[in-house]
Amino acid sequence: MISEKKIAVIIPVYNVGKSIIKFLDLMPDYIDQIYIVDDFCPLKTGEFALKNVKQKNKLNVIFNKKNLGVGGAMKIGYQKCLNSNLDIIVKIDGDNQMDPSEIKKLVSPIILEDYDYVKGNRFLNNIKIDNYPKSRFYGNIFLSFISKLSTGYWDIYDPINGYTAIKKESLERLDLLKIDNGYFFETDILFNLYNIKSRIKDIPVTIKYHCNQKQNLNIIRESFNFFFKNLSRIYQRIKINYFKNNFSLGSFFATFFLLSLFITIIYGGYNYIYYYIKQSFAPTGVIMISSISCLLMFLSLMIFLIIDNFNNPNK
Repeated sequence: MISEKKIAVIIPVYNVGKSIIKFLDLMPDYIDQIYIVDDFCPLKTGEFALKNVKQKNKLNVIFNKKNLGVGGAMKIGYQKCLNSNLDIIVKIDGDNQMDPSEIKKLVSPIILEDYDYVKGNRFLNNIKIDNYPKSRFYGNIFLSFISKLSTGYWDIYDPINGYTAIKKESLERLDLLKIDNGYFFETDILFNLYNIKSRIKDIPVTIKYHCNQKQNLNIIRESFNFFFKNLSRIYQRIKINYFKNNFSLGSFFATFFLLSLFITIIYGGYNYIYYYIKQSFAPTGVIMISSISCLLMFLSLMIFLIIDNFNNPNK
């Protein structure tokens, strides 16, 4: 099964160092090519791997002349794979948090069930995550919810998980230039996969967090980036799929929601401020119109979300 497919692994590295050799030694024998993308690493991880790795015939090292971010590094790796004779491309981080023996779990749904993209989920099946920071745990809950809105995959969780596998044919359909260069890369690729109606599957994976491991990201800054980028993708996804490419029942309720929202904010908000300044009660008619528009706004939003969930390419 797996031996019949040509599988490549991309490992973006930054501040990994000598531990990369131990990690590469764990790669399964059925992996055909290993691409290390040295993202201008100050520890010169790529050079060290070239000199010390055992699987020299499989190893390809790409050196970025400047730091492009994890997304930028992955896009360079993906481009190399697109020019090679491969079937499936796996993305795994080189910091020893992910277990290479689980690659088989990632590629199997692509081979056996014809999925386009498979990603790891750290929270499936109540898997225990050792030393997982609580701040990242609660942040991931919020980001997972808003990412359902921005990507359209309501059945997918843990969107920032970087342990993934993609079918080469699906990768060829993506415009890599439009995908984010930073830590938003994993979520953004889901957004782009939705727009080409790709089937995606979550699988449980184990992640090991090391207490003394240095993190390369600023949690607070990236949280703000994720929030605003998700808002942008929500707008883009709805515009593309419900107005630009199609006008359906979901488009109708999205429009109705926006009209109700407009009436609620403009009419209701104006009258609230007006009668508050006058220090008098608003007429019954004003209260009823504002209340009905607010109710219609809520109902149209709920119906739209139900329709949007039904339009999930995984359904």
